[in-house]
Amino acid sequence: MYSRIEIKKVNDVVVVGCLDPKLNDEYTIQEWGDQVGAVAETVTKALVIDFSKVQFMSSSALRVLITLQKTTDLNGVPLLLCHLNDDIMEIFKITNLETIFKIRKGVDEAIRSLQYIK
Repeated sequence: MYSRIEIKKVNDVVVVGCLDPKLNDEYTIQEWGDQVGAVAETVTKALVIDFSKVQFMSSSALRVLITLQKTTDLNGVPLLLCHLNDDIMEIFKITNLETIFKIRKGVDEAIRSLQYIK
């Protein structure tokens, strides 16, 4: 059903894994954003996005994440990001996005941290 993401559930938490190593061209980002957005609309407890396979992310992909954060906030669903590599994490720090997003090292840590997040 989805070509850009894989989905699994862990204790009612939806974990979306990104399958593309580079989120840098408009077509890929549009498809990826549509697919993640469709999943986000159905989530009721929490959404974790796993970037373990992603090596590069353009500013257009960051815009998708900002929109997704707004959507999950409106729905009262925590959004957590994990497995951001050092280069992507540096972009989040430079743009101050690490203050907007809940970022964890891995999926397990993200799920464990949910008990401390409203």
